[in-house]
Amino acid sequence: MNSIPKLHDAILETITLLWEEGTVHLRLSTGVNGTGIVILSAIGVRDLICPRLFPWGPSDSINEVKLDSINDGQFLSVEMQSGDVLQITCREVSATAGS
Repeated sequence: MNSIPKLHDAILETITLLWEEGTVHLRLSTGVNGTGIVILSAIGVRDLICPRLFPWGPSDSINEVKLDSINDGQFLSVEMQSGDVLQITCREVSATAGS
């Protein structure tokens, strides 16, 4: 899974920052009862913004994921159905099926 799949309504289970490596992993449940797992990995992380303010009300579901190329890498934006927007500036992003 090299491109970012459609992740509307996926559940954000965990966000893991491996500080020394500069890697962030987002574990997402995409199926009923956790039957489908996708791991979004941001490598070469320079910036991570992770608000949890719930401006639209509490939710652990994703509304939209956007991946844009920038001068020296990529910008990953994950809009939650709570209205919070996670933002990661990094060298590259990949998506893999997880377990």
